[in-house]
Amino acid sequence: MTFRAIVLSVGLLLTASGCAPVTLETYKPKDQDEAFIVSSLVRIPNGMKARSVEIMMQPYADDVYIGNFSKYIGIAGPSAPLSISKRELRAAYTDLFKASKDITLTVKDLRLKVSGNTATVEAATDLEMQLEATKYEERKQTVRNEVVWRMRRTAGGWKIVEEIWQ
Repeated sequence: MTFRAIVLSVGLLLTASGCAPVTLETYKPKDQDEAFIVSSLVRIPNGMKARSVEIMMQPYADDVYIGNFSKYIGIAGPSAPLSISKRELRAAYTDLFKASKDITLTVKDLRLKVSGNTATVEAATDLEMQLEATKYEERKQTVRNEVVWRMRRTAGGWKIVEEIWQ
């Protein structure tokens, strides 16, 4: 391999890696507030991987408003109610874990804005599920959606006070 080909390959690799979407795990916080926000939000996909509703619910405030969430598949859609409570969200994730053999949540295209004691996080999510299915049903599903998390600084750290699915 010639030197020119090596330089071209390395250049293409660096270009490609710079264009990759920013995920929750690869986000580089600019300050301590952003680091705390990201560490709080990463509990949601980590709880999904661990199949632990307790871990997933940690970032949510007790009085959280969750809008446009479908209790059946966890995403926005025509059948989604206007809002659900934290208790209903917990029940929806519990049911989702029971219905799936394997489940992961990827949070990508992260955009984070901090303003004093409040923050807004916009992201795209990919929920990949492997379901218990019959011979003729689809076993693997990927559901893509957009979410907005509005967060507030509390005595217990940064908490989600509003979650809106689009």
